[in-house]
Amino acid sequence: MKKKLLAFLLILVLAITAITATACTKNLERDFKQVTATISYADRVSQVDKLDLNATIYNFVYQYYNYYSQGYISQTQYQSVLDNIETSYDQANESLAETEAYTLKCIEELYQLVMKDGTQEEKDKALAASTKGKTEYDMAARIKEIESILPLKDLIAAVDAYNEEMQKSFDSFLEAYESEVAKSGTKHSTNNVKELIITKPWKLTYEKGESLNEVGLVVEAKYEDSDEVVTLDRDEYTVTGFSSEEVKEKVEITVSFGKATATFDVEIIDAKTSRPAMPKEEEEEAEKTEVAKLFEVDLDEQIEAAKKDDPTRYKALSEAKRRLEKQMSSNYRTYDYYYLSKLKDQVVTAYEEIVGKTAAGVSEAEILAEYEKRLNDQYLDLLFSISEYSDKAGETAVKTQIVHEDGEVFYVQHVLLKLSSELEEKYTAFENEKVANKSALWEYKKGLIDETTILVSNPEYDKDAACEEEECTCTACVNYKGETPGECTDEDCTCKKCPNKRYLKTISYGDDKTLVANEDGTFDILVLRAAMYEDLATVTEDSSAEDRTAALEIFKKWIYMCNEDDGIFSTLSSNGLGYKLSMTESSYVEAFTELSRLLAYGSEQEKADHPDYHIVGSGVGSYGYCYTEYGIHVIMLSGYALDPRAEKTDLGNGYYAIAADVVTDYPSYKPAESGETNTPAKGTILYDIVESLEKEKKDAKIGEFKKDFYRNGMKDDVKITYFEKVYEDLIEQYQD
Repeated sequence: MKKKLLAFLLILVLAITAITATACTKNLERDFKQVTATISYADRVSQVDKLDLNATIYNFVYQYYNYYSQGYISQTQYQSVLDNIETSYDQANESLAETEAYTLKCIEELYQLVMKDGTQEEKDKALAASTKGKTEYDMAARIKEIESILPLKDLIAAVDAYNEEMQKSFDSFLEAYESEVAKSGTKHSTNNVKELIITKPWKLTYEKGESLNEVGLVVEAKYEDSDEVVTLDRDEYTVTGFSSEEVKEKVEITVSFGKATATFDVEIIDAKTSRPAMPKEEEEEAEKTEVAKLFEVDLDEQIEAAKKDDPTRYKALSEAKRRLEKQMSSNYRTYDYYYLSKLKDQVVTAYEEIVGKTAAGVSEAEILAEYEKRLNDQYLDLLFSISEYSDKAGETAVKTQIVHEDGEVFYVQHVLLKLSSELEEKYTAFENEKVANKSALWEYKKGLIDETTILVSNPEYDKDAACEEEECTCTACVNYKGETPGECTDEDCTCKKCPNKRYLKTISYGDDKTLVANEDGTFDILVLRAAMYEDLATVTEDSSAEDRTAALEIFKKWIYMCNEDDGIFSTLSSNGLGYKLSMTESSYVEAFTELSRLLAYGSEQEKADHPDYHIVGSGVGSYGYCYTEYGIHVIMLSGYALDPRAEKTDLGNGYYAIAADVVTDYPSYKPAESGETNTPAKGTILYDIVESLEKEKKDAKIGEFKKDFYRNGMKDDVKITYFEKVYEDLIEQYQD
């Protein structure tokens, strides 16, 4: 069966040559462009050809082949699929035809909308491009027809999708060609190599976990009976022995070419804090207003420009284009075929979006019913599930609607300004001398904490970024082509990978204030703490949700720059810690837990009784700091599962329901847009309910439209003629 399977797959993949090896190309093309179904709707025609059908069957069989090869179905089940291939062909042909009919339906509906509501210019354009009344299918005409009726944003989307797909295919051919050219160069012989001479790379000290950086490494070979020295290309020699998993003063790296070797040493040190770029809220892209040039048009312009200025680039682009078009030609396809497929997808999307918009809005009664339904579902989950509420909160990202009387959950974010390892060692040595009691030891440790200096990460630096400049001017960049690579000394360097960008040397905070780093690039811990306090807005009982959110955003920046410990209970976004008041023990030291709980539920008197926590503000966005054995924790209250000021409904059994309009997720909070109906504030349960109900209604409306067409329109308005004999040869070849 395996031979039969492979033969069949070959027929599907290379069907053009599998049918008949002796037929000429024109006959093959004519054969595979035979029509297997014709479709007519609203006085328009479309068709399915043998190539469309064959591609569909290939995908179908290959899917089951994967299931079989991976053990998801048995050999008998897979053989059944192959034995019923004739039925599969017939069903696939019918499915493709019905899809074409549905596309014609969407074309007709968009056409009628343009003729009803469009400008005179739009009507004239749609009328001129219409294929209504034409009895022969024409691909080019169908393209112009869809282009004439698609709303601008949908035409832009179709062109962009087509360009992206074609560019991806083209790039693969371009990469293959450039690789072939690179490999075709003359290689140096490995015979009779006497000696390797190496110029060490500039980077010889690595932090634990870093990768080898070969910038600056030059390898030359000397041969027996010759004074000539040749410089080797990177793909001619190997570099082995590098590992940064452990801190070591000396790691020997070996360079090999043939039987000759040479070595150099690197040092591995403890890793310093390095973070990826600080997450930024995605800005909404401005809506495009211009249709891009089609891929092939833009490519021709690139080739023409390169012909004048860059012969190497011209040859590469031209060859890649030739290979791409050769592949399309071998499959009897053109640019138009792939472009039309994107237009057809978009014409369906465009009209379904219009259909979805006709769905009725969400009523107050529907919102209340959905709220009650979710409430009941969660209540039953809590009553009959062994999961604790904290697990539920983690799974639902604070969208849970129920809290327990003894388990109100709140969330904090924090920055740990960590005691340095050198000072920690100093404390350990002092502790081992046993010359002080616990109280004195604690005061000694607090003094060491106050002496700590800290490197501050640059929010604009991204350790995972790659420099896009082919010949970067930064001497520390892997793309630097100059003669003296090394640590970059240019303070204004713009390279994404420049070490100057890794840590801040100045910090702006508060009202246009600036901190300047010490000579070693660090900041004093107490100075940082004071700056952080001044940078945060004071949050009072009367502060708005916007003010509280603004304070959280500022705090997130400090978390990125200075935090040395993400903590535990991180069930929300970055650094979110959830606590239940009913917890009898905490995985954090007492001061951390006590300060966190004071921020969440402490009365003004309780806060006043703990002046050493330096609490500022009240409710979400309030903050304070405490010393622990690890360093200084600055903690901010970031949210509640249930705001203590909010009205709550007693459900019995110790459970309480949260009101739908309570802000439960401050990090995502955005106020409701004025003048809009059913636009609740983002970050509330109400927002989530309205959003999901509107989507359900839109999807239901589109579903009704499609169902009506396939049940009634296909029967009353669509005419389809099938030509099964056209693909009998493929079935016969398989059966043979």
